[in-house]
Amino acid sequence: MSSWYKLELGNDDEAFEPALRIQQMFMSKFLMCPPGSGRALFSCYDKANDNLWLYFSPAAQDIALRVYAQPCDSPTALDCIGLLAGEGDALGMGESPLLKKAA
Repeated sequence: MSSWYKLELGNDDEAFEPALRIQQMFMSKFLMCPPGSGRALFSCYDKANDNLWLYFSPAAQDIALRVYAQPCDSPTALDCIGLLAGEGDALGMGESPLLKKAA
């Protein structure tokens, strides 16, 4: 089974530019993929530690490896996940109300 990946970007000030660049990299690949590819990029802001995390679905491994993201377990909507780009159903939750609320 393929792995999810996560990348720590720091606080809001530190994370803005890198997050934007990574989102642009992601979208350049995503737009070339057929629907249902499973490519997704999620974000999670950890208020307690003032840190933004990016999560890459297994189908976005190519981008994750380019930015030195680390393998991790699959996140859930309960992990404060919001869809940044790509296909929200990559979490395997379909139309979960928790995922909609987080996004």
